[in-house]
Amino acid sequence: MVFTLRWGIVATGGIAELFVKDLLYDPALRGVSDVAHLPVAVASRSVEKATAFIKSFIPEPIAANVKPYGTYADLYANPDVDCVYIATPASSHYENALEAIRAGKNVLCEKPFTVNAAQAKHLKFEAEKHNVFLMEAVWTRFFPLSKEFTHLIHEEKIIGDIHRIYSDFSVFFDPVKDVRMYSAATAGGALLDLGVYMNVWTLLTCYRHPDNNRAPPDIIKAVMFKSPISPDIDESTSVITVWKKPKIMCVGTVSMMTDSPADCVIRVQGSKGEVILPIHGSRPEKIIVRLKAGGMGERVYPFPIPGQGLFYEADAVARDIRDGKKFDENYPLEESVFAMELMDEVRAQNDLKFPSEIEVVEDY
Repeated sequence: MVFTLRWGIVATGGIAELFVKDLLYDPALRGVSDVAHLPVAVASRSVEKATAFIKSFIPEPIAANVKPYGTYADLYANPDVDCVYIATPASSHYENALEAIRAGKNVLCEKPFTVNAAQAKHLKFEAEKHNVFLMEAVWTRFFPLSKEFTHLIHEEKIIGDIHRIYSDFSVFFDPVKDVRMYSAATAGGALLDLGVYMNVWTLLTCYRHPDNNRAPPDIIKAVMFKSPISPDIDESTSVITVWKKPKIMCVGTVSMMTDSPADCVIRVQGSKGEVILPIHGSRPEKIIVRLKAGGMGERVYPFPIPGQGLFYEADAVARDIRDGKKFDENYPLEESVFAMELMDEVRAQNDLKFPSEIEVVEDY
């Protein structure tokens, strides 16, 4: 029997548009037959905006049964909503997720999960208290490619002992046009917005290394360039992490001043060769394995993504909720908290602070 998860969409920006389109993408085209998705409610700053979103991006006859709301609280009160997808700006994730959790809703919250680890820990506490499902929407973690990546380097050990990883996620943003990315009030900047994808491959390689047992790195060193037009955000940041147990050094970089090199955004080097992911680190579609002399040479593992690819994380959420789980084993809340702790440390080393009004976490 197919389990259909009924979704409430919170906010109506570009990522919400992509997510809704992927919810309605035929599951059979990605080889899925056990779960399906149905948007049943959309909330925006006004009923008119929610209605316009429904008409623009949800086809009939489905659209006729999707309810528009002018407040998020009204959507949370809808008993037909099984799970809420939060697509608001990063600075609002904590507040919006907290409200949804306290309303008894399961929540999938867009990345970055929160603006700091304190907020992430509080959301985890509240989700456990209210017995609801909660996950950060790091879609890259759920690609078939990402699962094969970890299989190749950790189980098959195709490149032998891992020694070094280089992970970059850089996208040029025009400070005149891309105001959100240059605004501290919306938690902009390279680290928090782009750093999530830099961290994906670091965590899969080092944090998830069988010898590391999900321990934090032994050394964290970071430097950044702050924006001359907005000194409370970073334009470029580089992070070195040293993981002594598996003996891996990682260099992670993010930037809004330039684009990543197309041919290689992730490079994992080991005793027998290297694994490379071409652009882009958020949505790669092939793995390249290059072994040293005496090996198999170069092998390419293609992973074409139908649609945008957001449905992979939605499928995982549907299965978790169907099975009564309150977190996802592939990307548990503890890992989201750790990722925020890592970025907190990077910001602390460079005296980068967001406005106090988006840092506040109530006592609990």
